[in-house]
Amino acid sequence: MEVLNVIAIIVAGLMVGCELAIAAFVHPTLVRLPDAVHLPAASALARVLGKFMPFWYILVFLLTLAEVLIPWRHSGRLPMFIVTAAILWALASLYSVTTLVPINNRIASWEKVTPPADWKSFRSRWDMLHRWRVALLTIAFAFLIVGLTA
Repeated sequence: MEVLNVIAIIVAGLMVGCELAIAAFVHPTLVRLPDAVHLPAASALARVLGKFMPFWYILVFLLTLAEVLIPWRHSGRLPMFIVTAAILWALASLYSVTTLVPINNRIASWEKVTPPADWKSFRSRWDMLHRWRVALLTIAFAFLIVGLTA
């Protein structure tokens, strides 16, 4: 069980750290670049991360779910902090699919199609929504850590 705990913390922590780095460093840097650089870089990042991140989200959710089900099966006790983390992770994934992924897919397509004149408003909206997701993921990660170390 300790190995699973360590793997869950590492995988979840790296994912939250990646999302935080995008929100705090990568996208704020892109905004300061000239449009001719900003647009292709944002499109390239949207394509790469759009392919990779769904698997990472699923992996973290499955690890968190395992952290709930294994103790429940052995002792009949639900670890409520970890249950809360799993619920928050599921909500963050649902939020991503319903709000961020459609915008991300549009941004990713701009390499092949002409972007709309107001393309920066799409980027700005994605960044704002992403900050909310990072907050939710950070809270979920905190619940996971507290649940695993309690």
